Amino acid sequence: MDVVQLERMVLNYLDTLESDKHHRALGYGPRFPRFKLPKTLKEFHEFYDMYLKLRWEIDNLESIVNEKREEFENKCNHEWVQDWENRDERSRWKCTKCTKFR
Repeated sequence: MDVVQLERMVLNYLDTLESDKHHRALGYGPRFPRFKLPKTLKEFHEFYDMYLKLRWEIDNLESIVNEKREEFENKCNHEWVQDWENRDERSRWKCTKCTKFR
């Protein structure tokens, strides 16, 4: 038995135990599946479906990151300092704790 077959068997077994559901209940994200580069049209469609699912997951993670950043910035007791190095930003003031600009 090679390593790929063993991994497939372990992952299939974990699926029967609803491992992903238990991980999500503890705050973990989904397990990213491995993929095979497409050689046929059918494989391409499967590959593209996986791409769309992963793209959705990335968009979801991005919204979580933005939400958490805003949450932490709102809870922060800001300590503002002048930021002379970053001339691209509208503001020259930056919080030393959460890096928010004002």
